[in-house]
Formats: sequence, C-alpha cells, structure tokens
Amino acid sequence: MDIGSVSRPVDTRGRKPGEACSSLERLAERAEEEISRLRQIRPALSSRIDRAASILVMQLSSNPRSRPVRVRISKDGTAKFLVNSATVGGGVYIVDPKRRECNCPDAHRRLGKGCKHAITCYVLERVARVPRKGCRFCRGGWVYIGEEIVDPESGEIAEAINPVRCRHCGGGFSHAYVQQRLESQRWICARSRPSNPHEYCLRREADDEATFERIVEHIRELGHPYPWWGSVYRQYVAGDFAYWTMGSPPHETELINRKTLEQVRLDQLTNKGGGGIVWPWLHKDVEAERAELKKQQSAQDELGEGA
Repeated sequence: MDIGSVSRPVDTRGRKPGEACSSLERLAERAEEEISRLRQIRPALSSRIDRAASILVMQLSSNPRSRPVRVRISKDGTAKFLVNSATVGGGVYIVDPKRRECNCPDAHRRLGKGCKHAITCYVLERVARVPRKGCRFCRGGWVYIGEEIVDPESGEIAEAINPVRCRHCGGGFSHAYVQQRLESQRWICARSRPSNPHEYCLRREADDEATFERIVEHIRELGHPYPWWGSVYRQYVAGDFAYWTMGSPPHETELINRKTLEQVRLDQLTNKGGGGIVWPWLHKDVEAERAELKKQQSAQDELGEGA
C-alpha cells in the first residue's frame, strides 16, 4: 500500500523539481520507506505489514484527536502505545515500545510479537526520530496532547496522550508565531459573500510564500472540523478569529479566510451553515442568547417599518 499517495493531499512524486513538501508528506514518505524495508527483511510478516500500513494511513491522514494510535506516559516517564481496535468497537490494545509486544489476540498467538499493532508503533517510532537533540519541548520529535479514555484493562478512566509533531525541533511553527503572522497580513472584506461576513488574505501578498504554505498546513493539521452546508472545513482559532482554507492542496492554495469568533457565535445561534452549536464554549446560555438575538431583530424590523 502506498502510504504517501493515500495520506497526502497530493502525491509527492508528482511535485515539480525543487518544490517543497509538507511535514506530513515527509513523514508519510519516511513511513512508506520503512514499510518497504520491513517487507524485504521480514517477508513472513507480509500480511501483518500490509495491515500496519493501513493503520498508518489513518494515523497520518486524521486530525490529532481522532488518530488510532496514542501514547500513554506514566509517572516514571515510561511510555506505552494505545492502538484502537479495528474489529472490536471501543477496544484498545497496548503495545510496549521497548519489547515490541502487544496484548491483542493475534500477538498472543505469536508470543506477543509481530502483530499489526506492534509493527505500526515500531514504524511510527522510527519515522518520528528527529536528528536534533536536547529539545525541551518534546520526546523524540513528538508533543503529547492529554485526553481521557477508558483503560482497557481496568475499565477506569485514564489519561492518555495523543502525539502531534513537535513545532520546535520538528521544524514547525508555534501557535503564537502562527497567530502573529496571520494578524500581520492585509485582510480584505469578502464583498461577494454578504450573507457570510468574512475576510481573506492573499498568498501573492505574503512576504514569504513558503511560510504562507506552511501556515495553511498548520491550519489544516490543527484546526477543528467545522460543518458548513454539507462540507466540513478545518477552522483554526487564534486570538479573536477563526481561520480556514478551501480544499486545494497547500501549494495551490491562494488565500486564507477568517471571521470573528463573534460572527461564528451568531452563525451557530441562527444555524447558518447548518451545523448548529458546533463550539459550545462560545456560548454562556444558548436559549437566552437566541432570545436576545430575536429581540434585537424585532427592534430592527420595527425601525425599518417606520422609516
């Protein structure tokens, strides 16, 4: 299975000479190379390697909070991988990265080794290694986002960790830097869309098109899914604005859109876009806010009739 061509918006083999690739593309390329290497040196595990490649496709193409592979770090600093089961609903298997052992049924038949979950985690560790050392922000090139999941052994809620690429030694951007770059652009009112008030900035006006492209990647990788009339865009919140792009590959994206969080709040109250209340944290009391909005609209209608 071609990990790169499945997980990337555009196959890197189709890039023009000298054209830069994204961090996700580079990660996908390394994963594909590692899978090819494993097929050569472990032909007996061919079917398991193919299944591991499928998990890697999902890992590299999903947003950070819905990826099938996560990492739990205990108080003593040791780490274990948690891999969602593809066949058992809600099932999670644990992989020991040091022993390469998994607790899934297939691994038990193979004395704990050689299952698709262990192979997946092995590849992720290999491709995530960063040549720079001494980064105080990450562990081996990864930064971990906390979330709660059910411990598959005890049935209790346990804190798990979801890895994303380090924005320091991994060559990426911090949130503060991205916000500063976005706010420094010249923003133009989208007059052709009066029913959907928003602004946009243009790639051709950016002082550095490579940085513009990487910010597009940042928005898509870390943005939150936001439905809008049948389509789902990834909106990235920075300061008082939500930013998003359309569906073209990053190297073909010509503009970045934004709207105020206040406008997003009003969109949700009136169900503009058809998504309803997507971000509850923007609201204190939805029904009270809707009543106030209706009151304001009635007052405006009365003024309009008397004019």
